[in-house]
Amino acid sequence: MKIFADHCIHTDVVQALRDKGFNVERAIDAGLEKSPDEKIFNYAIKTSRILLTFDRDFGNIIRFNIKRSAGIVIISVEKMSWKMIIKQTVNFFQKNKEKNLAGTIYIIEPKRVRIWPK
Repeated sequence: MKIFADHCIHTDVVQALRDKGFNVERAIDAGLEKSPDEKIFNYAIKTSRILLTFDRDFGNIIRFNIKRSAGIVIISVEKMSWKMIIKQTVNFFQKNKEKNLAGTIYIIEPKRVRIWPK
């Protein structure tokens, strides 16, 4: 599974995913660490990678053409410990197939995962 980690995603999360065999490219690796959201989104589309972020702005279906994406996974960090963030993220990617994420937004929360479109 190919994942593009937004600049807000900490190295610990990236490393945990890599340790489980996921192909994770970070924004900093692509020279996009200070880029606007549109550039991040377009890069993820261009490289056919699932966008992983903490930034809820990527859930704006008017601003971003989600259907063109390989998928967007937003981790809702409120009320989650760092350990829980890593665990929830790794579990999410282990339980889902890449093809099922395309054109969809997933918001990972402490006790549930919200999906658009349903």
